[in-house]
Amino acid sequence: MQPSRSNPRPIDEPRSASVLRFSLAGLVVFSLALMAGTAFLTYELTSIDHRSQNITVTSDGKDKGVVVRSGPWGELLERNILLQRPAEYLTDEVAHPPSEWWAFSGLAPADARASLVQAGLGEAQATEVIASGHVVADSGGTRLEPSAEFVLAIGAETRRRLYVALAGRHVNPYIDYPYIFPRDSLESVYTDARLNPEDIAMLKRLIYPNGGSEQLSDYQLLLARIPTLDRRSAMASALSRQYAVLGRLYVKPDSDIDKIAAYWGHVPGVRFTDTRPLLESLKQLPEGGSISLLYFLPRFARERLYTFPLPSRDGDPLMDCHWSTFNFSNEVTDDRFNDPQFVSRAIRENYYAIGSPTRFGDIVLLVDEAQHMKHSAVHVADDVVFTKNGNNASQPWMLMHLPDLLATYPATPPLRVVYLRDRSH
Repeated sequence: MQPSRSNPRPIDEPRSASVLRFSLAGLVVFSLALMAGTAFLTYELTSIDHRSQNITVTSDGKDKGVVVRSGPWGELLERNILLQRPAEYLTDEVAHPPSEWWAFSGLAPADARASLVQAGLGEAQATEVIASGHVVADSGGTRLEPSAEFVLAIGAETRRRLYVALAGRHVNPYIDYPYIFPRDSLESVYTDARLNPEDIAMLKRLIYPNGGSEQLSDYQLLLARIPTLDRRSAMASALSRQYAVLGRLYVKPDSDIDKIAAYWGHVPGVRFTDTRPLLESLKQLPEGGSISLLYFLPRFARERLYTFPLPSRDGDPLMDCHWSTFNFSNEVTDDRFNDPQFVSRAIRENYYAIGSPTRFGDIVLLVDEAQHMKHSAVHVADDVVFTKNGNNASQPWMLMHLPDLLATYPATPPLRVVYLRDRSH
């Protein structure tokens, strides 16, 4: 978190990391045992061989924006849509934007300065940011509010080195989980007629490249420097936009309903018997008809797809990718999936590794070179996954193409893809 954009992964508050990091060593051992000595499989995204799934790709002649992908699931109509966070959910965020703080837990100011140098700032720059900013030091460490002038003056390459090096250290939530704009998607923000040219110019100064994407970590400073509520609202709204996949199943007069049932009906919570009469009726139409994929999703996903969560309150579960992935088929949500140890144990006990996702409900993991799991999602059909990119209210539940999902998690080297299957399915 889609040909043009898979957008921001901001975080609302640093209660907990939205990307779970834990070793997959136990999963490796578990997979080795289950597969009788077969090596644990990790595959590059490009290793998916669609030919093995008998997929054909065509364009819908009546609507150039729709692509038809045929496979075991039937004929899937895919269209890219734009999701935007409801204005009502942005009220507090834009009305009172907080200052941007960098926190260095357990470090004295001199050590925080040394940490900034190690992360990529020059000696003079590190001295300047400490001297020109607001510093609060106590027994817990050092908190630094860098001056806006200093942050805006950092060059894009220095900003990239600094923020990439600091990511994951809980220095700032938007450094850990920045807004990410794959490919050339920022152009849609830069050309947004609602935005003030001065605000666009400031945004451009704060953007930095990372791999094949462009990122924004100084979101708080950006909003705080925009002088009016209307202009802040317009910027927050524009940055919240992201592309998702709208999926529908096309039923033709010669469609094999039993084959469709075999693909979609095995996932717990999917009551295909209730959907069959509608499919049969579409089959009777002279040219057939289409039906939303919502009819084929279990209740958890059906109720949340294409929606943004309400802003969180104390005690609410962290609705991150793992909570969403492993509750996908549950009638009642299990908040134990907020616990990294519980997720790890559930994977070891209930899943095994597969070479590629061929069944609805297979699990997709994005894994770094240290075998830390950075993200999880649910395979739906074709290369489309059900995903929640982050643990915060800024991210909707949506369908995405797997290549676009991978683009929202840039890393060097690139993340690898691991596929799992529930033993009970």
